[in-house]
Amino acid sequence: MAILKINVIRRALNASIGYVQNPQKTESIGFQSTYGIRDTLTSGFHCSCDEAYAQMQATKQYFHKPDGILGYHFIQSFAPGEITPERAHQVGCEFIAQCFGDYEVVISTHTDHDHIHNHIVVNSVSFVDGRKYLSTPASFYKLRGISDEICRKNGLSVIQHPPKKSTRQYAEWRAEQKKCPTIRSLIREDIDVILSQARTLDEFWSLLRTRGYEIRLNEKRKYVIIRHPNGKRFIRLKSLGEDYTPRQLAVRIAAQRGSIVDNLERVKQQRQQLHQRKKYQVRPHTRAPKQRKKLKGFRAVYFRYLYLLGKVRRRKAPRVVRGQLLEELKKLERYTRQYDFLCDHLLYTRQDVDMYADALANEIYILTERRARLHADKRKSGSDQTALKSETQQLTAALRKLRGQLHLCADIQKNAPEIKVRLDNAITAQKRIEIERGREQHESREWSSRSGHAGGIDADRDSDPLSRKRRGTTGGDACGHFAERETDFGKN
Repeated sequence: MAILKINVIRRALNASIGYVQNPQKTESIGFQSTYGIRDTLTSGFHCSCDEAYAQMQATKQYFHKPDGILGYHFIQSFAPGEITPERAHQVGCEFIAQCFGDYEVVISTHTDHDHIHNHIVVNSVSFVDGRKYLSTPASFYKLRGISDEICRKNGLSVIQHPPKKSTRQYAEWRAEQKKCPTIRSLIREDIDVILSQARTLDEFWSLLRTRGYEIRLNEKRKYVIIRHPNGKRFIRLKSLGEDYTPRQLAVRIAAQRGSIVDNLERVKQQRQQLHQRKKYQVRPHTRAPKQRKKLKGFRAVYFRYLYLLGKVRRRKAPRVVRGQLLEELKKLERYTRQYDFLCDHLLYTRQDVDMYADALANEIYILTERRARLHADKRKSGSDQTALKSETQQLTAALRKLRGQLHLCADIQKNAPEIKVRLDNAITAQKRIEIERGREQHESREWSSRSGHAGGIDADRDSDPLSRKRRGTTGGDACGHFAERETDFGKN
């Protein structure tokens, strides 16, 4: 397929012309017998091929423009095996005739590669009026379009250029990929909501200002710009999309107003039909949703008692872990992995960990060198790419595992002193708690021995059946309470 490239010549114009007219480039092994003559593959427009550089310099001196950009070097390439050198030369000459009629040009067709290509050197100064050719992206795209059109006319393939890229910023595109809100997305949502409430375009602008938006709209401005209440700069409505231009907003409001009128008419017709219906209608039976039965009587009493004893637990939703607790859980998982690593590899001291880390680093170095050699072998022609690729993937997987173990060793060396300090603090705190608990038990035993007489009075009170029956309803003895309820139930 045809490709057009451009290079700017700022110095050594004669070197570029000499490279283009090099006979070794125009005479190849495949075309030496038929197209080996230099004149058939090199041509000059408005200048002689042998004196092209002198004539171009004379034109620059005549119009007093010898400095700056000296010329332009275009390369027109074709797909391998798609065109002959002679035909490629003709296509290049036709391209020059349409694009550079007022400039001195040298063209040569090279056949030293699999793809035949034209080299075109254009003088930067016109020999007609002395106007200097200025290459811009717009002019280059125009030249590329002319080249593609000539190639299509000659039955040659061209590159299908992709559509124009979006002008969105990278941060906005990244936020949309992560489904995060942006200023533009928030503005679109607010406009859609307000648009559903407005009946005219003026009412829409008024509601938008009520929400805190700043709007700049007047006859002198070409575009309407707005700023979000939390935004730092103004944004054109046109940049939000085709549906958010002022004209399209007016169209949407008009369509919405028509839909509202249609909905009102539809509701009115439905009400009229409803009044015309009979008062009673036979409808199919629909089963009511099943409701949970409420416990009553002894079943409710037993269930409550079991709940107090802890035999029945209320269902709770799983606890959401956040903040510092989440960080501690992450540390727990990390420390668990480190502990399993130490147990699996029988590492007991810091020296053991250091020795194992050195061994891992040495093995990683060896595998990295081997993978580098495999990459070099893959670049050579005639190599078994499938086998080399498979072996490279195996080495990459092994390196990934070894590097993970090396990171674990580094984390263990870093976290071990901190864990030891925390462990000592935890042991000290546990001993302090045990001492305080023993002191409290000792004090409770002394207090019980001192209040023995009071305990005897309570024991006599418990032996009285009448007092025990009175305390059953206030939470004294649950079994006596249930026995009393059963006796009353038998009497009834």
